[in-house]
Amino acid sequence: MSDSAYNVEGQLRRIQERDQVAAAWLYDTFATALFQRLRHRYGYLGEPEIEDLLQETFLLVLRDQGRLLASFLERQGAGAGQTELARFLWDQACGLASNRRRSAPFRKVVSIDEERALPTDGREEQQAIDRDLVEQLDACLKQRGGTRTYLYYKLRFRDGLTPEEVALVTGWSRKATYKLRQSLEEVVQKCAAALGLARAGRT
Repeated sequence: MSDSAYNVEGQLRRIQERDQVAAAWLYDTFATALFQRLRHRYGYLGEPEIEDLLQETFLLVLRDQGRLLASFLERQGAGAGQTELARFLWDQACGLASNRRRSAPFRKVVSIDEERALPTDGREEQQAIDRDLVEQLDACLKQRGGTRTYLYYKLRFRDGLTPEEVALVTGWSRKATYKLRQSLEEVVQKCAAALGLARAGRT
């Protein structure tokens, strides 16, 4: 067994044991190359969309104590190395990208020549207002919160991770994660006040 294969197997076993250092190793080792490949293939989506896709890929393979990674090890055997793992991550990312394309008609996508009729139902109108407010709040959090605080917000509320799971996925310490939680609370209050919204729930 090569050193590379042993290292991969050992790190993936640690991820299954919720080792934050091993989770950080996975991201640090493969994120840059994976991002470049995604940008080359899906560049038309735009940089923010590709960054989201990258984050979703690592969230997917790390959730449920790395069950997908366990399946990868079972299929590849003890000799799986970094090349095989990089290919596995790429396959997961491409699968997520395909899912996004299939779900595109259900997102807020409007062609240039499409007419948008004003909603006549009161509930539809309220839903449209609510969506606009959510989008405004999201934009405010991204602008005022900074990169790490906004990433915490996305992982915590868009992806539904607990603070402990956020720490595991990102490799941040519990102390750093707690500080980001406090920072997000402050930014949410400021944005809510600026938008005339009631104070949001606890983060």
